[in-house]
Amino acid sequence: MRPRAANEWRDFWRDGGERALAAQLDELEPYSVRIATLLGSNAPLRALVAELGRIREHELQAPADPTRDTELATRVYDWFHAT
Repeated sequence: MRPRAANEWRDFWRDGGERALAAQLDELEPYSVRIATLLGSNAPLRALVAELGRIREHELQAPADPTRDTELATRVYDWFHAT
């Protein structure tokens, strides 16, 4: 069940959602809380792609990789909406 209320979100996060999300993010795993915040606010896929791009460029100071960001965002988005 995908969490909808604040209490459900905390339970989901605590009971395995955090680990499962981190596993989806691969190299961007340290930023899972930022992505979880977007998921919890029901952000669209394009917002996840944009945030991953910002993390890659500004936090990691790595070259832009829109293909990889789209791949990761799609995997996370699909996983979250399937739970």
